[in-house]
Amino acid sequence: MAKSFIVLLVAALAVAGCSSNNSGGPVADSPSGAVIGPPDHHCVADDGGLSIQSIGICHTPTPPANANTCEVQFTDSTADAAAAPASDAGAGDTTNTGYGPTMYGSAGNDDDCKYYVSWVSTPIKENVDTYFTVTALRLEDMQPALCASIIPDTALNPTHPPAGPPKPSVELSPGVYKVGPVPFDAPGIWTVRFHLYEECDDGPDDSPHGHAAFYVQVP
Repeated sequence: MAKSFIVLLVAALAVAGCSSNNSGGPVADSPSGAVIGPPDHHCVADDGGLSIQSIGICHTPTPPANANTCEVQFTDSTADAAAAPASDAGAGDTTNTGYGPTMYGSAGNDDDCKYYVSWVSTPIKENVDTYFTVTALRLEDMQPALCASIIPDTALNPTHPPAGPPKPSVELSPGVYKVGPVPFDAPGIWTVRFHLYEECDDGPDDSPHGHAAFYVQVP
């Protein structure tokens, strides 16, 4: 029963965050910056249920000082070279095959089906700092993803530089993060990828490390 409830809740939220359009092309959902398009289904199992990846230990050489309050188990990997954090794609890199597809709308599951991620933002304008409020929930129990230290990664196209260097976020309340500022310096449809638990080694399937990317329209 609990699993069925989670499936229905996530499906409802995903539909609320995404919709399709008659032309089949991306359309800006002004003024939020979200882009309307087909809902994402990469975490839907063959039987129609939700495929969920459980979350295990974070291997990192830099465990947070408040690790005992994070509801995530951290292991200091300084002495274990094999567990040193693997690097994700750099800021603006949209070609790394380790990433899942960029999503439409303003809510969806992360690449590895560990988290449900949603966002709202301050008004999005060219050459004006944008701040995102990002909420992250663990799919396995729909509880807040604490201490995720969400970092943004932005790209307009393969040749355009990212919108400023990635900046660490502030956790406003459990699982809710203020991300930014992001200074979009050109109009167009950007890819904004939110990295969770970036300090954790991304090698193990159950690593807390995760990422979710969305299209964002800059007028």
